[in-house]
Amino acid sequence: MTIKLSIEMKSTLKIVLFLLIMCGVFCAETDEVKSVSVMEGDAVTLNPDLTQIKGIVLLLWRFGDKGSTVAQIDGNEILYEDDEIFIDRLQLDQSGSLTIKNTRTKHTGLYEAEISHNTGTSYIRFSVTVYESPPEDSYRAEMKSVPVTEGDPVALRVPQLYGDELIVWRFGDEGKLIAKHDIEAKSSSFYDETDERFRNRLELDPQTGSLIITNTKSTDSGLYIVKISSNKQTSYQKYFVTISVPGLSPAAVAGIVVVLLVIAAAAAAAGVLFYRRRTSELKHQKSKISECHNETSEISEKLKRMSEISEELKQMTEDCEKELRNICERLKQMCTDATKEEMEKGERERRIVVKDTAISQATGGPRGADGRVLDMHGKSLVVRNTSTEHTGVHESTGKGVNEDTPFIDE
Repeated sequence: MTIKLSIEMKSTLKIVLFLLIMCGVFCAETDEVKSVSVMEGDAVTLNPDLTQIKGIVLLLWRFGDKGSTVAQIDGNEILYEDDEIFIDRLQLDQSGSLTIKNTRTKHTGLYEAEISHNTGTSYIRFSVTVYESPPEDSYRAEMKSVPVTEGDPVALRVPQLYGDELIVWRFGDEGKLIAKHDIEAKSSSFYDETDERFRNRLELDPQTGSLIITNTKSTDSGLYIVKISSNKQTSYQKYFVTISVPGLSPAAVAGIVVVLLVIAAAAAAAGVLFYRRRTSELKHQKSKISECHNETSEISEKLKRMSEISEELKQMTEDCEKELRNICERLKQMCTDATKEEMEKGERERRIVVKDTAISQATGGPRGADGRVLDMHGKSLVVRNTSTEHTGVHESTGKGVNEDTPFIDE
């Protein structure tokens, strides 16, 4: 049987098919789930980051496997649903971020943001896990000393409450969880298995959350920490419980505790002072060592320079001695040459006495008082720079004796 479709039905089917395709594209749910962890009593914020989504029409926040709506943004209006586990705990802003204050372990679960916009619907999921909070921040809390006689009960009281607090009690330096009380839920829990010493001896005041220890024992002595979390704030309180044996009054025990605390504080202060003094001394010694090292380096450089100067002086001394020897040799040679020349000159200029020469015989031989031969004018005859070529008689010119005139002398 053939079914003929009208033109209108064909158009309608095309529109439906188009819408189904668009829904498949834009309404597909993402498998990505962001994991978020938070400590019990603290706040957590889930931010879907809507900056990439344009034209948002409606935002719904859902919680749990059933997907119950807990908050929504419709246009500019923010609305909250009446959900018992989120009373006065939710805060939603226009950016789409959802903040859960004063969390409990019951707030652990899946949170989904459903965003309807102009082009479809988007989903963003968060998996939130709420852990029991450790006492890391308790060091800022005030310490109270509580002395008690062994066997008597002791109550550790908390400050004024507002009705929505979560009270967590811990014991010892390790912060072992021993009790928890939820004022809002009106429920109490004890964790005797974490420390056998408190088995069946712990109680919690349902109105205030104060911890009561019955039939106290000496092993109950130690540090107790309470964390009070509310929608407004989180605070801590510390108690140091001292269990004394019967016979010692609480005042005496308190005095002993005070003395011990004073001694501990004094020891700590002395340790700090010693540390600072030692640190100062070490810095001073380090500075001195550095100065000595610098001085040593300078002295080493100076000694090195003096050694170089000494080598230079030594070399200059050797050069001077060598030069002096050369000068002495030259002077000695000059003296030898001068002496030789003088001797040769004296040999050439020696004076010879002429006796009974032909001249004296021809002139009758007049002589001077010194025995020199005189000519007829009374001039002496001399021979100078004599040589073989000057052999013979020479007559003085009467102009006196000059350097080139030979002479005859005794």
